[in-house]
Amino acid sequence: MKATLTFVFCIASTLISYAQSRGTIFTQVKNTQQKPLEGITVQLLRQKDSALVKLAITDAEGKATLVSLAFGDYYLRYVGNGFETTYSAPFTLSEQQGTYQVPPQTLQPQAKDIGAVTVTAKKPFIQRLSDRTVLNVESSILSAGSSGFELLERAPGVVIDQNDVISLSGKQGVLVMIDGKISPLSGADLANYLRGLPSGSIERIDLITNPSAKYDAAGNAGIIDIRLKKDQRLGTNGTLNTFYGQGVYAKVGAGVTLNYRNKKVNVFGSNNTAYRKGLNQLLLDRNFYTNAGQFTGSDYKDNYGRFPILSNNFRIGADYFPSKRTVIGIVLNGSGVGIERMNDNNAVVFDQQGKPASTFYTIASNNDFNNNLVGNVNFKHSFDSLGQELTADFDYGSYWSGSNAQTGTKYFKNDGTTLAPDYVLDGVQRGNLKLQSFKTDYVRPFKKQSKLEAGFKWSKVKTDNDAKFFDVSNGTRIVDASKTNHFLYEEENFATYVNYAKQWKQWNVQLGLRAERTSLHTYQAIGNVAFDSSYLQLFPSAFVNRQIGKQKTIGFSISRRIDRPSYNQLNPFLFLIDVTTYATGNPNLLPQFTWNYEVNYNTPKLNATLTYSKTNEVLNTAIVRFKDAFPNLPSDDNVTVQLPINISTTNYVGLTLSSPLKVKPWWSILNNANIFYSKFNGQLAGTRLNDGRAAVNLNSTNNFT
Repeated sequence: MKATLTFVFCIASTLISYAQSRGTIFTQVKNTQQKPLEGITVQLLRQKDSALVKLAITDAEGKATLVSLAFGDYYLRYVGNGFETTYSAPFTLSEQQGTYQVPPQTLQPQAKDIGAVTVTAKKPFIQRLSDRTVLNVESSILSAGSSGFELLERAPGVVIDQNDVISLSGKQGVLVMIDGKISPLSGADLANYLRGLPSGSIERIDLITNPSAKYDAAGNAGIIDIRLKKDQRLGTNGTLNTFYGQGVYAKVGAGVTLNYRNKKVNVFGSNNTAYRKGLNQLLLDRNFYTNAGQFTGSDYKDNYGRFPILSNNFRIGADYFPSKRTVIGIVLNGSGVGIERMNDNNAVVFDQQGKPASTFYTIASNNDFNNNLVGNVNFKHSFDSLGQELTADFDYGSYWSGSNAQTGTKYFKNDGTTLAPDYVLDGVQRGNLKLQSFKTDYVRPFKKQSKLEAGFKWSKVKTDNDAKFFDVSNGTRIVDASKTNHFLYEEENFATYVNYAKQWKQWNVQLGLRAERTSLHTYQAIGNVAFDSSYLQLFPSAFVNRQIGKQKTIGFSISRRIDRPSYNQLNPFLFLIDVTTYATGNPNLLPQFTWNYEVNYNTPKLNATLTYSKTNEVLNTAIVRFKDAFPNLPSDDNVTVQLPINISTTNYVGLTLSSPLKVKPWWSILNNANIFYSKFNGQLAGTRLNDGRAAVNLNSTNNFT
């Protein structure tokens, strides 16, 4: 839990007392026939410097209300397409006159066509659309000096645990996309990429908890789409940014973006470099029992890690506009991340009477790197101004990762003397991933506010992971055959979809169906073990939304999703965490399938989402005795292994709440609450599972400027 209930309640009481000392403005807008005007932008401006304070949009009665305003001297500006810009007379909000009714304003039609009026203002940090929640990163000081990883930690409904597993609304299996394209990275590789991605290069983050048929069916928790910046201004533009942050350790970074754009060509590029140092403390308290339930012993571990991260990201590309309705683009993205990890692990072993029996101390160091280079060629043609368009994308990318690791362990008796010889293990791991994909989408609007979408996608991923481990306890490098391995993985997907949307006044309905065929092949060099699988699945979706008031909506959605095991989960490599704790993959994992049901309610001050889902063949992680998982390898009773498994079913109910608040001009708060209950059913190590758990995660981010 990132913030205590006491803190949240204190903040709430502060906001209540503060709101009572704020002002409110009412206004109404009409045309020259004295009929109400809907959709007029009302801008509240300060008298002393004409600075924009707040915006509002008139409703069907031509009315707008601006609330929670600081006392001061103001005037209003009214802007609408086809009307002359109009200003109100100056007025004052004070403690004596905290409510002000602006006299009705009459807008005159423009005498001639002077083009559309554009109002530029910052978007709210959190914005709720019909099918997603949007974090407008560049619009908020809350994102300054942060990484993509830290932004996700602050996002409503998003939780990242100490193993870098991303959950959305309490559910794992999130699909992460970069600029609308699936990232093939997962687990630690994805976390390292996000840690090296500075917020200055991010435009927005879309949180899609129940995606439509247009999106890949992967991810039972939904989709997180990170959209990178791209300058739309004409001429030559550039920005330079730097940041410094201080927590336990400092974080610094700098970046530059350049853009040249004219009517025919747009050329852009950016480069961002960052350095930060992270820390992680993990406390483990493990108790061991026989199958009859008799206690046999325990151990307690205190693992403390530090990991400085140096990262660099670049992006370069160009767009060509052969006509006003056509654009052809090419983009090259690359990144490099270097991480030096140092972990200290102190462990105490207890006997069956609960008394200390021995201790061991482990030092682990890793020099890791993650590099990638991804190219994209894209095409877009608009057939008319009504929204009929055809798009196509081709991507090719390479990802390289590696780790040079050394782990050393000393064993001691209770009196401090040596219990056993030192154990030293060296590891050299290398990974390579190749990604290819092609997709095309067609959108056809019809009359009466309806449209049809259809598309096709092909993708192929190939990975090659090689791990070599050496026992150097005696000063000589001896290959450890129980841990050395070579794993190959290949996955190919074909998908097609159709999506239909219709809008009536306050109602919006969307129906879709997606079909995906998947084939995969794995090969494990040790033991010469191969595995092949293929399947075809259908994924329907439906969305219904209704406008129930001014800036208030309620919606319902349903969809079927799939989570395929990642190549890390399938990789059978045996990784050493410490001498009594290992982690490995499972090449026999099956994909999990989920039905998601969601109801949401949204206002400018509150976003609430109630979710229910049922998942079959649930992908989860279990900690089992090493000798049960690997009966052919000798081990002690207190040695465990972390292993991905399938569990029969999971039922999930969750509530996500998010409330962005502006307490004072220099004080902003983002409050998030995530409450959920999960119940598991299935078999694990011969034991029947029929248990559930409730959890609450509260997060309050305060920013002072």
